[in-house]
Amino acid sequence: MSNKRRSVVRRSNEPENIGSPLTTPLYSSVVYHYSDVDQLKAVYEKKAKGFTYARYGNPNSAVMADKISWMENAQGGVMTASGMSAISAVFLGLLEAGDSIAAATQLYGQSLKMTSQVLPRLGFETTFFDASDPSTFADAIHPSTKIILAEIVSNPMLRVTDFPALTKAAKDVGALLVIDNTFTTPTGFNPLDHGADMVIHSVTKMLSGHSDLNLGYIGANDPELLNKLDETVSTLGLNASPHNCWLAEKGLHTFDLRLKQAQENASKLSRLLSEHPKVSRVHYPGLSTHPDHAIAKELLNGGFGTMVSFVLKGGYENLNTFLRAAENIPYGPSLGDVATMLIVPAVSSHRELDSSERLKLGIEDNLIRVSVGIESFDIIRDDFLEALEVA
Repeated sequence: MSNKRRSVVRRSNEPENIGSPLTTPLYSSVVYHYSDVDQLKAVYEKKAKGFTYARYGNPNSAVMADKISWMENAQGGVMTASGMSAISAVFLGLLEAGDSIAAATQLYGQSLKMTSQVLPRLGFETTFFDASDPSTFADAIHPSTKIILAEIVSNPMLRVTDFPALTKAAKDVGALLVIDNTFTTPTGFNPLDHGADMVIHSVTKMLSGHSDLNLGYIGANDPELLNKLDETVSTLGLNASPHNCWLAEKGLHTFDLRLKQAQENASKLSRLLSEHPKVSRVHYPGLSTHPDHAIAKELLNGGFGTMVSFVLKGGYENLNTFLRAAENIPYGPSLGDVATMLIVPAVSSHRELDSSERLKLGIEDNLIRVSVGIESFDIIRDDFLEALEVA
């Protein structure tokens, strides 16, 4: 640009640099400009690689999608604004009139709400099955079933899906099997390697690990599926923020280390709680007492996750006494943070189910879900023992 036509309003060219940035820059631009119509047309028609408008994708989301796809052994992936927007994109992008859905009874509360309330309102019937009990599959999975949704390790009861049996049931009727792998992570299990059609993550949780962003991911190996999902995300405005992708990439760099430490802590905490007189039940797939321990050992690559759920003895006031006494452990509705966190599913993640529905799933009012962090276990142990002492 000549000085004669220069203006502070007009954008500058990038500074010349023969080097490359060590870290991924933050691409906050909504618009990317081209020198002529032919260039932009080639990008729109996918004959050339490039970015046009941020709702259709941006460099930061492309970097994140590529990294998670590599972790999940997926041919490609799409970033979304949150885990629930990833699930929304799958259903709204792939369902057609007359299709039905089969979903596991053990799911994140908002996933249950979508499958039991939102999608039926739009005309898509949902039937439910117990993912850890193959005898329930036949009554729920039919020839009209288009999509099957399950979690490998469920929220919050940590039940483990009989994945070989579920894969067979999906293939028998030609349904698309979608796995929410948020709790398990790609290190614990790669669903696409074992017959799933799509894998979903709430990247908000363990993958990013710092409770500072909302982000989702959908991965698949079928180019046609990926194209439909990509179009759905851009058309419905479910796209991921460049800033959140930029932050999440930084979190992803330490994922392996965080997971290793948090899993070790979770295993120790599950044993501590299982031996405590004020705890009536502990749910953790790594315990031999867990009903799905055998299949967890078979599926989960030797790790049993970072989540522990337990039932505190006593009534509602006892629950509050424990939570107040555990003042150094945040009580909040999320998981996967570097620090240990507590949640009561009955009044948070599964609050929209009535008490009878929750009890059918095993979610008692005094069930506490622990997202175990990476602190020294000595600190975690002392916090729990002190809070249990007064509960």
